Amino acid sequence: MLRMEQTTSSAERVSAHVGQRIKDSGVSIVWLCEHTGIPRSTMLRRLSGHSAFNLNELDRIAVALRLSTADLLQVAS
Repeated sequence: MLRMEQTTSSAERVSAHVGQRIKDSGVSIVWLCEHTGIPRSTMLRRLSGHSAFNLNELDRIAVALRLSTADLLQVAS
């Protein structure tokens, strides 16, 4: 019997990493949404892994959190 290994996509890894960086920063989702212009429903959908962040969103999140976009993408590969 073959064993199926669960794989995590790049988008899921990025979502999890972004979520962790938000948590580490101590800012709220509401604050982040206000400072990035990303609607709360979109942010929550992205963080839950239901849809992937686009580069523009990652750029805005990085600026708000005083990080580089590359830092948010480091787990993608």
